[in-house]
Amino acid sequence: MGQPENDMETQGGNNPQTAQDTLNLLTEGLQSLQQNLLAQLNQEVTQLQSQKSRLSGEIEELRSQYRQVQSQEQIEQQQQWAQQLAQVLATHLQEQLRQQFDPSGAGADQPPSYDNANSLLLSLDATLSTTLKTLQQDISSYQSALSQQLGRMQTLEQQGEAILEALVSRIKVQLQQNIQPSTRSLPSRPGQYLPEQPNDREPSQQISPVPSVPPTPQQTNFKTGLLLILLSSLTLSFQNVVTRVILKEQSILGMIKLGGFITPSPGNSLLILAMRMIIVAPLMAFIIAPWRYPNTYRDIRQLGNPDQRGRLFSVVGSGFFLFLSQFFIYIALGNIPTGVATTIFFIYPTVTILLAWLIFRDKPTFLLILATISIYIGGFLTIPSLTTGAKGNYTLGAITAIASGIAFAVYVILIKVSKLHPIPFSVVNFTTILFFSGLVLLVGSAVPGLGFTVKPTMWPGLWVGALVLTVTTLFGYLLNNFGVPMIGPALASVVGASGPALTVIMAFFIINEKLVLLQVLGVVLVTVWVLGISVENTKPKAPPAQPARK
Repeated sequence: MGQPENDMETQGGNNPQTAQDTLNLLTEGLQSLQQNLLAQLNQEVTQLQSQKSRLSGEIEELRSQYRQVQSQEQIEQQQQWAQQLAQVLATHLQEQLRQQFDPSGAGADQPPSYDNANSLLLSLDATLSTTLKTLQQDISSYQSALSQQLGRMQTLEQQGEAILEALVSRIKVQLQQNIQPSTRSLPSRPGQYLPEQPNDREPSQQISPVPSVPPTPQQTNFKTGLLLILLSSLTLSFQNVVTRVILKEQSILGMIKLGGFITPSPGNSLLILAMRMIIVAPLMAFIIAPWRYPNTYRDIRQLGNPDQRGRLFSVVGSGFFLFLSQFFIYIALGNIPTGVATTIFFIYPTVTILLAWLIFRDKPTFLLILATISIYIGGFLTIPSLTTGAKGNYTLGAITAIASGIAFAVYVILIKVSKLHPIPFSVVNFTTILFFSGLVLLVGSAVPGLGFTVKPTMWPGLWVGALVLTVTTLFGYLLNNFGVPMIGPALASVVGASGPALTVIMAFFIINEKLVLLQVLGVVLVTVWVLGISVENTKPKAPPAQPARK
């Protein structure tokens, strides 16, 4: 066995030209790979820049529409003031003329007093002049205030453009540094389940495959996956709007009044959750799971082994905390605006960072600390009690939204511990939510505050709403499940970070839910920094330094 190996080594050593040709081919292949990757990155940056230009045009169009609306409202208000002023002056003039021309009530028997009429007209002219000057001063003051508000909006727009430009540059750098997407990611909100894939090898033993030149079909798959993840985020945002309609009567598209089938309370929130899971859990367990992953029940059965008890507790515990998160978010959606509740909920990445620091000794970077502070400031700005025009139990809504975010952060940490395939993980999660919601409803019927109350006439509408929630849950789950393999979980997490902004926009167009300037600023602040945390998490983490051997 030793002689052939020596012969091969001798032949290779006596033929330097063959080695040189092999090195040249390898060099040309690497150069071709580099050129293709740079071309793909330039194309993606060009697409991002075109999207930025389109967004800038839409912002300018919205500003133009805003100015037209303000101008029309100002003209209508001036006309109304002038009409009221004319009516008052006409009444006053009629009374004065009657008193001057007919002081004794004798009518036409008394001659008219032209001197008094002349003095009355002069007084009327002075009064009109004073009124018009006052009105002009008020209009000037109103125009000045409007100009200041427009200046502030322009400043915010410039700041937003600067943030977007910096973010695009940051993403470009990250894409250049990380050719292969990260294989680990965190879910962006309830309904998106992206548990980590099991990986038993140590970081030092993990071998990264050599990337190949991406052909055109892969580019098409990437665009399709990006579209699927975006549709999944839109579906989950629509789910929050539907929940708001179920709990509070809303004007749908400004045409019809619909909703308010139950009042926002703990017991009714449990009822919605149970009705939703009664349909979702069986469909997931008996139809979707066997279709998407045939080994689902084999993996679930393995959780019953004595050496897998830790993973079993992690999976069941994650389902319990996801149950708590959705229970609290339903209460929040019934008491504060949809976009505000979603924005406050998105404090969960900061809680996840703190828990990862405490449990896994994963010390956050300065950027993550800055993002944490900024997200808390943005969430504080969106609390309705700090703004005008809010309706509902602000304190209960804000507290439950915060509690939902904290519970979801614990759920995310338990995902990292469980390391189970997404399909069986979701089956166990849905089953756990159904079990706890049904159990608490049965036990809580005797506890004040945990029992549900539904008017008999509201049951049909409530079931229709629960069916819509079921469809959106499964539809969002399937879109996410198909899209993640196409673009990678890291980029999927970045797209999902747009949740607050998408929810605010969808709530505005569907149920005409408006936010004041401070709340919009808070939503933008939270969205940008959650997006920044998602981009930061795509960075490859260096393995811990090994101690020097003595």
